[in-house]
Amino acid sequence: MTRIAPTALYQEVAERLRQRIFAHELAPGDWIDEQRLAEQYGISRTPLREALKVLASEGLVERKRGRGCYVTALSRQDLDHISPLLAVL
Repeated sequence: MTRIAPTALYQEVAERLRQRIFAHELAPGDWIDEQRLAEQYGISRTPLREALKVLASEGLVERKRGRGCYVTALSRQDLDHISPLLAVL
C-alpha cells in the first residue's frame, strides 16, 4: 500500500485561497490583506506569503512591490485570448 504524503501548510493555504478566488469571495482586483487572512487561518504570515507566491505563479494573484498582492483581474484582451481556447476544450 502506498503512503499518503502530508501536505505542506502553504499548499493547504494556497488551495483555500484558490477556492475563495474561484468562488469570487476574493473578487478580481481585491487587495489581499495578509494580516487578516493569517489571523483567520490561525497561521503566521510566512506560509501565507509562500501560498501567495504559488498563486502568483499560477496567475491568480499579482504581487505589487511595496503594495502587497491583488487578485488578478482579467482584461477584455485576456478574455479574447481565452475564448478560442475554451471553445476548443
